[in-house]
Amino acid sequence: MPALLCQRLTNNEAVLRHFQWVYEGDIRVPLIVKLPGKVRAELILEEPVISTDLYPTILELSGLPLRPEQHVDDVSLEPLLSGTRTSLERKAIYFHYPHYHHINTMGPAGAVRMVDYKLVEVFENGKVELYNLRDDLGEIHDLAASMPELTAKSIKMLYDWRDDSGAVMTTKDPDYKAENDWRNH
Repeated sequence: MPALLCQRLTNNEAVLRHFQWVYEGDIRVPLIVKLPGKVRAELILEEPVISTDLYPTILELSGLPLRPEQHVDDVSLEPLLSGTRTSLERKAIYFHYPHYHHINTMGPAGAVRMVDYKLVEVFENGKVELYNLRDDLGEIHDLAASMPELTAKSIKMLYDWRDDSGAVMTTKDPDYKAENDWRNH
């Protein structure tokens, strides 16, 4: 049986409301790994990981050298998959979608997830939202106004990450009109 890294989600109804780029409905999916002799079988973890973690993981599991210049903010999952650790102990995971897409009504956005909290930034209108994923998996209750210090800290983390990683920002849609944006209502 393969190892399974996931956030336990027995019913996805809570996350369906936000099936958009940086919300849990789009990014909360299980990662199943099978590699006999390298990955501990039947291992189930609830550690959040991101797809960019796969590159350093494949390198390490293949015995190839890790090159820090090639993976700035991702980490190898080998310690989790081998069972030597149960947590990556990283401060945050970052999401950056600076583009428009014909099947997504959200538009360009970014997010930073810090353990139980996630801050979402919508690039077109500058709106920020803060959610406690442990208590509000469906991202219904925006805590940004009621938790200004954590919101400010999270925004700073997101902006610093974008600067450090050289993330390319959105060229705003010249036809964007705030009054037509469903997120502003």
